[in-house]
Amino acid sequence: MSHLEQQLYFSLGERDQRIFTIHDVAALLHISEYHARNLTSDMVTKQAIERVKPGLYARVPESVILDKKLYTEDAILIAAKAAPTAFLSYYTALGLHGLAERFSTRVYVTSPTHQRDITYHEVHITFIKVTQQRFFGITTLGYAYDTVHVSDRERTILDCIARPQYAGGWSECIHCLQNLEDLEWDRLLSYLKRFGNKVLARRCGYLLSSLDNLKLPKTVKKAILGFSGTNVYYFIGLQKGTLDREWNLIIPSNITEALHNLAYEVKAR
Repeated sequence: MSHLEQQLYFSLGERDQRIFTIHDVAALLHISEYHARNLTSDMVTKQAIERVKPGLYARVPESVILDKKLYTEDAILIAAKAAPTAFLSYYTALGLHGLAERFSTRVYVTSPTHQRDITYHEVHITFIKVTQQRFFGITTLGYAYDTVHVSDRERTILDCIARPQYAGGWSECIHCLQNLEDLEWDRLLSYLKRFGNKVLARRCGYLLSSLDNLKLPKTVKKAILGFSGTNVYYFIGLQKGTLDREWNLIIPSNITEALHNLAYEVKAR
């Protein structure tokens, strides 16, 4: 590597900065972004860094270069750096909050702007666009050498109940809910009101009251039922099922079976 390439490579190592952008290179070396693009292009050719997508790179560790091993950077760090104004969400957030039960080759990111999905080695980074009105419930967690923006626990739960396809499906989502040890109930209610979705409110109330890991407070139950009105709703689309009169919700057989199977597993532990 040239002197300038070595300066960049070892400066990134000293800073323990594994993921970086063209802007980072230009700022670190005090060069133009045009020069930075040419520099990184040469370093990709020399396999000192890896191109994730245009303008986003991963530094390959010295040990990997010397041993000529295949290197894969942490996709969560890549996702966080790829869209700094976005936040990690859905099943990825469940994992960061210690609620997920399995490894996923997908990383989910919620963004206020359109972003192209990224495929990095075997991992797919999926961006989900939301309006500015839905851009709330975000916290910061320490991760690896850095910090990442992620949906907080209450927002994560509501997101996954609203769109379980991003949480491994209903069965996996319900298993993750069983891992909850605590919730900020006032925050949950506040978020439900901001979503303004009565079906989501009923789903949330029904699922949380059906699990034995948390005790749904009576005040929270009353608030959810008061907010969601008295109409009967389908749990999923227009899918037929059994009416739960407590929640005025038509529960399809796959949800009933998932809850039954989970209860059996918990009892058998």
